[in-house]
Amino acid sequence: MRRVKVGLGALAAIGCLLAALFEVQGFGRPRDAEPRTGYLIELAVGFVASVAIPALLARWLLPRGGPALFVIAAVIAVGGVLLILGMSLRA
Repeated sequence: MRRVKVGLGALAAIGCLLAALFEVQGFGRPRDAEPRTGYLIELAVGFVASVAIPALLARWLLPRGGPALFVIAAVIAVGGVLLILGMSLRA
């Protein structure tokens, strides 16, 4: 069951990254329109949640996992947020 939750979190994280990429590239709207900043921020928050929630569940279910799990989740979350917001700055 834990693998299913982690898998769903990973799918949600990938979905947030793809949606941000489509927003920045102008998929489905005129190319001269600017990306919506509020939407990109919501995608960044969704990415963080999709990484943090499975990490918290894993910590709760495996208390001997150690703090390395949180460090790895934090690095992934910060990297995804920088990627999402960095794409919007380059556009």
